[in-house]
Amino acid sequence: MADDDAEAEAEQRSESTAEQEAEETDDVTIDVEAIDAYEQRIEELSTAVEEREETIEELQSVVEEQSEQIERLEGQFLDLSARVADGRNIGVCPECNGPTEKKERLFRSDTIECTRCGEVIHTY
Repeated sequence: MADDDAEAEAEQRSESTAEQEAEETDDVTIDVEAIDAYEQRIEELSTAVEEREETIEELQSVVEEQSEQIERLEGQFLDLSARVADGRNIGVCPECNGPTEKKERLFRSDTIECTRCGEVIHTY
C-alpha cells in the first residue's frame, strides 16, 4: 500500500511537472508571438515616421516656394505703388505709410521717395 501511495504520488508529481512545463511552453509561445507583434508594430511606426519626414520635407519645399512668390509679389506691389505715385504724385510708403513724391534729377535716375521717411521706393 505504501508502494501504491508512493507510485500515485510520483505520478501526480510527474503530471504536475508536465503541466508546469506545458504551461511554461505556452508562455514562451505567447511571448514569442508578443515579440513578433511588437517587432511588426515597430516596423509600422518606423514606416509612419519615414512618411511623416517625407511629408515635412514636401511642406518645407512648398513654404520656400511660397516665400519666393511672396517676395516677388511684394516687389510688384512696391512697383505698382510707385507707378501710382508717378502719375499724380500720390502714393503710400510701405515703410511708414507716408506720402510719396517723384523726384526728377538731371544727372541721376529719377526716383519715387517718401516725403516723411526718405525711403526710395522706386528708381527709374
